Amino acid sequence: MTGFAARLTPNEVKAMQCMDGFLHAELDIQRSQPQTTYNPHYLGLSDPSTGIWHTESNMGEGIIIGVIDSGVPLNHPSFSDDQMPAKPANWNGNCNFTNFTCNMKIIGGATYGNGSNGNRRPLDTGGHGTHVASIAAGNFVKDAMVVGNFKYIASGMAPRAHLAIYKTFYKRADNLQSFDRAITDGVDIINFSIGGNETANFYNDEASFSGYKATKKNISVSVSTGNYDGNPKSLSHTVPWLTVVGASLLDRRLAAVVRLGNGEEFIGETGFYQPTHFNSSIFLPIVYPGANNKTQALDCLSGSMNGINVTNKIVLCQDGNNNVEKGRVVLSGGGAAMILLGPIKNTRNDKHVLPVSHVNFDDAEKILEYYNSPGGSPPNGTFIFKGFSSRGPSIWNGGILKPDIIAPGSEILGASINKGGPFNNYFKFNSGTSMASPHVAGVMALLKKKYPSWSPAAIQSAIITTADDVDLAGNPFIHMKTWKTSNIFDRGAGHINPIKAMDPGLVYDRDFDDYIGYMCFLNYNPTYMQRFNSRKVDCAKEKKIKPSQLNYPSIMVTLSSNSPNETVMRTVTNVGNTNSDYTPKIFHPANASLILSINRLQFSAQNQQLSFNITITIMQPTPIKGTISEGKLEWVSTSGGHVVRSLIAVVFG
Repeated sequence: MTGFAARLTPNEVKAMQCMDGFLHAELDIQRSQPQTTYNPHYLGLSDPSTGIWHTESNMGEGIIIGVIDSGVPLNHPSFSDDQMPAKPANWNGNCNFTNFTCNMKIIGGATYGNGSNGNRRPLDTGGHGTHVASIAAGNFVKDAMVVGNFKYIASGMAPRAHLAIYKTFYKRADNLQSFDRAITDGVDIINFSIGGNETANFYNDEASFSGYKATKKNISVSVSTGNYDGNPKSLSHTVPWLTVVGASLLDRRLAAVVRLGNGEEFIGETGFYQPTHFNSSIFLPIVYPGANNKTQALDCLSGSMNGINVTNKIVLCQDGNNNVEKGRVVLSGGGAAMILLGPIKNTRNDKHVLPVSHVNFDDAEKILEYYNSPGGSPPNGTFIFKGFSSRGPSIWNGGILKPDIIAPGSEILGASINKGGPFNNYFKFNSGTSMASPHVAGVMALLKKKYPSWSPAAIQSAIITTADDVDLAGNPFIHMKTWKTSNIFDRGAGHINPIKAMDPGLVYDRDFDDYIGYMCFLNYNPTYMQRFNSRKVDCAKEKKIKPSQLNYPSIMVTLSSNSPNETVMRTVTNVGNTNSDYTPKIFHPANASLILSINRLQFSAQNQQLSFNITITIMQPTPIKGTISEGKLEWVSTSGGHVVRSLIAVVFG
């Protein structure tokens, strides 16, 4: 036994503290709610010419992904076992639930919380876990529909992988028990799309604590950054043994920017009506029927447009229960478009009949101020049809670049628990880092299938060093909340590229014991070290590893006038061709220089390791304190085909 959850009075806890073998007791914590297809095609997995699904990874067949979330529904087609293989021999779990039948897709799991000791069925009542699990490994569903229209072929990233479902009620104890059970059951990958506390230390974050134990058992763990406003230093789960995932936009975007005649822009959310004929260069008059404060006109209800000229105008309407019907009223009056004035709800799943942008309360007030401003030209505007990740750097990890990667997280089609109609209509679009993390978990399953002996660090490295640092059009990535160019603490290494990840050429691997030296450097006390490692650890006898010296695929250093340079060492392992040569391509950070100790990596065997040093030095004059500078080091194979990219962040202190 390594631990347990119990309901105890303070006096009972004190009594327990006197018992032999007692280590620690801690109050339970209610975590934040979960961080709430086209994607396999978008990422190149379903393209037969790449061979990723059909030859290299066999769609993740035989790999088990453990999803710690809100559960899954009964009998959803995304979780059918059509063409699924038998359960793997290494599976130690079971499915002894009442009124919940497992199959070759859902092979087991558990439920923790609300009085369950794991034996209650993991039935989803909220929908978040359903959506997440289907993104990671949902089976193929033809004609998947949203609101009775828009048919798609839906599938997860690893559609032949098995799923183990661990339902949690989002408390710390529930999450810890779910991790422990997943590890014991024998999963290969864990996805955890549940937010933590961005100011928690490693021990107080269950993903970091339990993910450490999972990694030690050779289990790769993908977690979401969280959706905490996109502010700097807001991300959670920042330890190096977890792959931390932020959210990116797909090239199919369901957002509509409102541009006013005074030049102000506001990012709104639209639904499925994506007009191809809408001319964003033409500004249309804006009219506000609710200016007289009559409820009918405020809400754009039937008859409220009588006597008001809305022909070929943008109409302002208050948000309500039936926004689609409001659009019909505006359209019947001749209106060209509609702005819904806060709060933003689930507009993306509405089937609007005209162009719509749904803005939040703050933006709605600014739009009304513009409308009511005296003097000047009559109010006008237009729509531009074009979200949100927490940002680094980490407060606690000592200088490991996080997030690691971004993945699709905006308007992601996935399974839903919505009732009514045929099962193929049980789908919807969701956005958030919760949706991004299972994309990476699915890719991890594909990599695990192709490279079963790889460590979690090697799998993580393959994903990080092959990421795209520009979008499909060759432009910098845009932050999902600010719509400005993202920086290195928004996107990490860049956007996941599964095709390149399946053949990375080189990987930055690590021994698990390196994490002990890393935590000792961060001055974790003996009690914390014993909790992490289930044994006593004397940091005085351990080789301490500075975070920047950990053999991580990315590099982050802090330089100042008192410490103007730092030399970091990295070791790469050849996982490509037996005889491989690589030459460096250096992109210097602004106000800093990079000097390599060698100018060539020459390998003569697979799994051969070579090391090199990088010296990073401030260029005078010293930049303003707090300035962030970005650079990168690319090792390019002379035979072509491999570019192994390490992002470099320099923080000037």
